[in-house]
Amino acid sequence: MSNQRTNRRVLRFGIEASYNADTVPDMTAILPTSIDVTPLAGNDIDRSYIRPHYGNAPQAPGEKHVQVQVGVELTTSGEAGTPPPWGALLRTCGWTETIVPADGETTAQVVYAPVSDNEDSGRFYCHVDKNLHEGRGARGTPQFTLNAESIPALQVTLMALIQPVTNVALPEVDLTHWPKALPINTLNTQPLKVFGIASPFQSFSLDMSAQTRQRTVVGANDIAITGRQPSGSLTIDDPGVVAVNYFQRSLNVETGEISLIHGTEPGSIIEIVMPSCSLASPTYADDQGVQMLSMNYRPEPVQGNDEVRIICR
Repeated sequence: MSNQRTNRRVLRFGIEASYNADTVPDMTAILPTSIDVTPLAGNDIDRSYIRPHYGNAPQAPGEKHVQVQVGVELTTSGEAGTPPPWGALLRTCGWTETIVPADGETTAQVVYAPVSDNEDSGRFYCHVDKNLHEGRGARGTPQFTLNAESIPALQVTLMALIQPVTNVALPEVDLTHWPKALPINTLNTQPLKVFGIASPFQSFSLDMSAQTRQRTVVGANDIAITGRQPSGSLTIDDPGVVAVNYFQRSLNVETGEISLIHGTEPGSIIEIVMPSCSLASPTYADDQGVQMLSMNYRPEPVQGNDEVRIICR
């Protein structure tokens, strides 16, 4: 009879000094809302024997990696200018972290923006009860979800170089650096701005779709980010074509800014800004008799590496 339990899990994470470094980085505990582990992701190699009978040919193991999909609350540190607890996860998804000090007119900020080179990498220790899965050289891709009457969420899918799975007792961890995220509602969240029009919204999502893959060249087995194609979806109150004709703007492939501010007090505010987005064909939706519009969108870079900014302030 197994004494392993699915709800006894711990995830610790840190930024590597260099890719797949032997030195253990400073590790901090992640407070997850979900953890899914694929211990042996990757392909096997077919031997393709030709024999005088039917049946499977044996396989050989190919290059494998470990994958962890972790969900967390999209919270802040509670102090302006201090990175949020999920900042290290985002850095290994191809983002920079810049601390901007207060200047007398604005509070201190932590700004995240995507990059196209020299991405950070991380190491994780994922404890599935007493089974320890260690991943080195980890990189990944994030998804953001901010829906009405819910907790703002960040989901990160990490790929990493595997180490042997070992039996280790669950560690004691400190999770006090994870404040509770503010729920998304009228008190805490401003209307979503789409092409300059502030609109009540029901749902908002952003998927960065970073192209993360394991390189399997002999002597160059690593996890790399080779591109990104961000996209998202939103559902807002239909303002009517007199206010703004989203149908025509979609037809003309016009671009405009989409932005969202969640939180009201310094240290609790998260702002998502996408200066140039195109809209896919809007469709109608219903919310208790109120007409709404559902649209997909695609953020586009302006100068480069600026299609999305996340500001914690």
